[in-house]
Amino acid sequence: MAREPVIRFEHVSKSFTSKKMNVNAVRNVSLEIEKGEIFGVIGFSGAGKSTLIRCMNLLERPTDGSVFFQGVNLCEVSNSKLREARQKMGMIFQQFNLLEQRNVWDNICYPLEIAGVKKGERKARI
Repeated sequence: MAREPVIRFEHVSKSFTSKKMNVNAVRNVSLEIEKGEIFGVIGFSGAGKSTLIRCMNLLERPTDGSVFFQGVNLCEVSNSKLREARQKMGMIFQQFNLLEQRNVWDNICYPLEIAGVKKGERKARI
């Protein structure tokens, strides 16, 4: 029995339209990421790296294609289900905006606190 990848893109594209032009930031990307794999996205400035990553958790909705997380098509779920899925994801963005008054441990813990995760479970997860 084949394992379902944790993240799967099927022909994902993202375009932005302004009065003057149409920009195809991401074009027809298909990929699979298995549990335990770590990926970095590199490229020139303006190549669409951040847009690609933002499509992964639907901070940007793809113009075309589908994004699956743990077998669920995120493009088709309710906002509450999307929030639940996002809580299971870990992303590090270029501008990661850590809280200066917190150390690394506390910065990682903060979203779990907001989500109402009990202290013992937060400690085990971190």
